[in-house]
Amino acid sequence: MPSHFQNAVAAIYFLQVALSGTLMPSSARAQSLPSEVQVGTRDIVDFEFDWGRDGVQCPSCNFGAGNSRLSYVDDSGSLWVGYVDYNTGRFLPSDGRATLVDKRGLAADAIGNGPEWMVSQRGSELVYSRWADKRPKTFNNVTIGHAHIDVAAGAWVAESVGDTKGYVLPVGSLNVEDPLPLVHYQNFSKRKTDLYWRLATADSTPTHIELSSSDPGVTRRWVPGTNKIILTYEAPAVAGQVAARQVFRQVYLYSPNDGSLEQLTFEPQSKYWAFMWRAPEYNNEFLFFVMVGSKELHIYRRMDQGGGMFAWTAINKIPMPAATPFITSPEPFVHNGKSWIFFTVSAKRDGHSISSASHVAMTGIMPEDTIRVLTVDEGRQHVRRDPEYFITAKGPFLYYNRFAIGASGEAAHEGVFRLDTGLGPTETPEVRAAVPITAQ
Repeated sequence: MPSHFQNAVAAIYFLQVALSGTLMPSSARAQSLPSEVQVGTRDIVDFEFDWGRDGVQCPSCNFGAGNSRLSYVDDSGSLWVGYVDYNTGRFLPSDGRATLVDKRGLAADAIGNGPEWMVSQRGSELVYSRWADKRPKTFNNVTIGHAHIDVAAGAWVAESVGDTKGYVLPVGSLNVEDPLPLVHYQNFSKRKTDLYWRLATADSTPTHIELSSSDPGVTRRWVPGTNKIILTYEAPAVAGQVAARQVFRQVYLYSPNDGSLEQLTFEPQSKYWAFMWRAPEYNNEFLFFVMVGSKELHIYRRMDQGGGMFAWTAINKIPMPAATPFITSPEPFVHNGKSWIFFTVSAKRDGHSISSASHVAMTGIMPEDTIRVLTVDEGRQHVRRDPEYFITAKGPFLYYNRFAIGASGEAAHEGVFRLDTGLGPTETPEVRAAVPITAQ
């Protein structure tokens, strides 16, 4: 986010799950697992890929820079854009520092999330948490940052969005067909989350998203190919549900078109990290998955209840392996007509720890699919965090930061690693011609 990423400051602490390496495949099984290959240096944290990660290459997009790129903010606050070799999956250069975009970004460790790509007919742009110009780098002076290519100069321009002082964690829409992108963001608070959305234009007016509770840990994502937002947050208390005044985190769908906020789930279980996408397995209908509690993924589909009534219904419930039951950082992708969800698994419930081992895993969404744990530690243990996907010429790769755990429990950052999912190349690779970029 997703990242896989979390979008609320408070959510960083109680949603992420530290991982443990108690699931130890046999040597024979270990030999069949994909190799972990280092592709990036220790400086790259919470990187995000441009839209070329979906396997649709556009070498002529973005003034010939293409769409196979990554971005991140380093520890000094510098925002960088690097490249991904579509044929090999390597980072070019290995430190991701091909182009310096800005020097006033906030590192992911400071704010909870790094820069996010925003995609429309205008091309690929970046939104991120940014220090206001000519002001001290204190949290009183944090703003929403926006970086884009200046059409005339053919170079990056980075600036703070007007009237966003005190707001953080922006997420841009991801629809290459949209004439204009949208962005949603929130206030900087650990007590109550106020959400807003606006068009990504200089003269746009923010719209407040009215939530039905004051939950500080709201998480949110754009639904790809739409301008809707899928959210999770605490539903209002319902008397008589399990216990009077007991509340649970539920899934909602917000539409900027009419301001409607629809509750999608109602079961007395808290839910986190919802993602919605078009699933080929169900005639490209929109499905969503969500993490239920901390040990299961549930897949939901909008089902006909009769009498003209429809309801989102859990059509598959995927429990984690007993030895490593805790989930973190789940995210979907589609490849060769099938949906996949990747994530990390653990034996311990300790969200942001890097002191115990963790593993990368994935699963399909159908009842007959099984969970595949893709990494193993034989000897020294490792922490693997924040996986992202990129579909290369060889097929989907998963990328993540890896840490080596020392004898006394300390973790040393080794850099960005990747592994081949083994799903194979795209059956019909698509190459898209660039859409003319409009002036901003």
